[in-house]
Amino acid sequence: MINSVLTDLLESNDTFDVLKLATSYQIQKMQNVDKTKEGQEWKLDFPDIIKTKFDDYLKDFVKLSLILQEQNTLFDKMNEGYYYWRLLRSACNTYQSDIKEYDAELFQEFSLKTTKNISDNDALKKCVSVLEEHAIED
Repeated sequence: MINSVLTDLLESNDTFDVLKLATSYQIQKMQNVDKTKEGQEWKLDFPDIIKTKFDDYLKDFVKLSLILQEQNTLFDKMNEGYYYWRLLRSACNTYQSDIKEYDAELFQEFSLKTTKNISDNDALKKCVSVLEEHAIED
């Protein structure tokens, strides 16, 4: 049985939206690897087993994105195990790190102050903290 704190994330609109956004961002970031010459060269250097794992993760994130769109099957799928929760944790951590970096770049380049909506987003921080605490099986 999944910890109730995790399922509470799915019931809160703010955090649920963040989970969908973070998952979409992770998919986009992984798909962008194949869109640039540098990304393609980077991926070519992987051993075959790592390339396969990378491609499998992309497929899993796409599947997770579809799960997050289907409200009627969402809880059943998310209760099947902790794998999807670990994927969400990874997506949220990546998303949080990148938007903090982007926010810092905007400040450095344009002197734009950081905002709560970007790098200090409360809903995203809540997702990350809950997932860090509960997304791994004991």
